[in-house]
Amino acid sequence: MNYTVYTVQSLLAGLFAFPACATGVFECEPTDRASWLTEAQVSEKLVNEGWQVRRMKEDGGCWEVYGTTPEGQRVEVYVHPVSGEVMLINQRGTILYRKES
Repeated sequence: MNYTVYTVQSLLAGLFAFPACATGVFECEPTDRASWLTEAQVSEKLVNEGWQVRRMKEDGGCWEVYGTTPEGQRVEVYVHPVSGEVMLINQRGTILYRKES
């Protein structure tokens, strides 16, 4: 019985140990935050290119966008925060596109 309590406590501690960490799928090079495009600017750029944007957040120094490609695929996209360029397209753990360095 005590083992069950300790196991639950350990699992909960593990869940909350690193909540602020990036997912690690992709990271953009460090840039000055003042030069970043806003969420609205990135969203507008993608929509003008035919994307649908569901939600967006900052992750790994990039804008991480959840949405649909112009071809209709539901994806996770990493966008460069200054240029607005698509850096990586990921679909359920499969990388569909990665910009070459």
